[in-house]
Formats: sequence, C-alpha cells, structure tokens
Amino acid sequence: MLCPRCQSENCRRSRRQGFGDFAISVVGLRPWRCRSCDARFVARAVAIKYLPYVHCTMCGNLDLQTISAEYVDGMLAWLFRMVHIPAYRCAPCRNRFFSIRRYHRIIPAAEPSAPQQAQEQEQEHVHHTPVAR
Repeated sequence: MLCPRCQSENCRRSRRQGFGDFAISVVGLRPWRCRSCDARFVARAVAIKYLPYVHCTMCGNLDLQTISAEYVDGMLAWLFRMVHIPAYRCAPCRNRFFSIRRYHRIIPAAEPSAPQQAQEQEQEHVHHTPVAR
C-alpha cells in the first residue's frame, strides 16, 4: 500500500470510525493511515489514486515486472497472448497475470534520513519578514 500524499510504503489499516467508514466498507473500501505523514485515506488493496494503473490483484503492489506472456497460465491465457495483452509479475507474492491497464511503474519513496528531515524542518521554520517602507 502506497500513501497517496507522500508515496511512502509505511501504511497500515486504520480502525473504522463512524457510520461513514462502515458504509464505504460495503463496496470494499477500507480506511488506511500512513505512518510517515499521518494521512488517513480510503482504499482497497491499492489507493484509489492508483487504480487506473496496473497493480497486483492479490497484494496491490505497483512495482511490477513485465514478463513474457508464455509464463502466465490460465483458461484464457491463449486469448490474451493472441491479442498481445501485456503480462506482469509481482515479485513479493509471485503472482503472474495479464492486464490492460496503463503501466506506470510507481516505486515507493525512500524514507528521508535524519539529517535530511532536520534540513527540511529548518527550511519550514524560516520566516520572511515584510520590509517596512
């Protein structure tokens, strides 16, 4: 799961709060929370922002490898090979599948190091005072 705000991979399921969260669970959406930026968002296994892109149907991973179509099995695999639909492989769960969604490799953002975080905080606290005329 990637955070739609900061692209961090450090997300966890959040508890449902109130009627709204329970109502959206009827359509398969669940609340998530990013541990890096503390953003709360709703998503399936993949964030709604990334649904148009190809992702693993089992785990929601977006960092996929393109593979040869001959390595994908299934009842309609012969049809997908015939019409040249691209094949993908998810490394964490080893799922191989075809997809007609757009391929856009989205790699989780690396967590900023401590010196980099300190520098960013210093830049945020710099106040520009207006010049008196």
